[in-house]
Amino acid sequence: MSPQGATGHRPSDQGRPITKTSYALNKLLTSLAKQHATRERVAEEELAGHELTADERAALQAGDITRLYHLGANPYLIRRVFRPRFKV
Repeated sequence: MSPQGATGHRPSDQGRPITKTSYALNKLLTSLAKQHATRERVAEEELAGHELTADERAALQAGDITRLYHLGANPYLIRRVFRPRFKV
């Protein structure tokens, strides 16, 4: 039995935008985080072999942490990889 008012899809989030995620983007960021080296931007060589969109590649190469978040990158991984971009 479905909950009252359910229509077979994800319930409303009270008008807040639902954040999407990108598996390929988060997989790359996880790999970079495991290297325990922070960076300002990601080099082209580090992107090789990953199925990323053009927007994801551009944001990684620019070190655009806001754009990465909006593209579905995990905030924890963004902070781990791009620590120099955060003011403490």
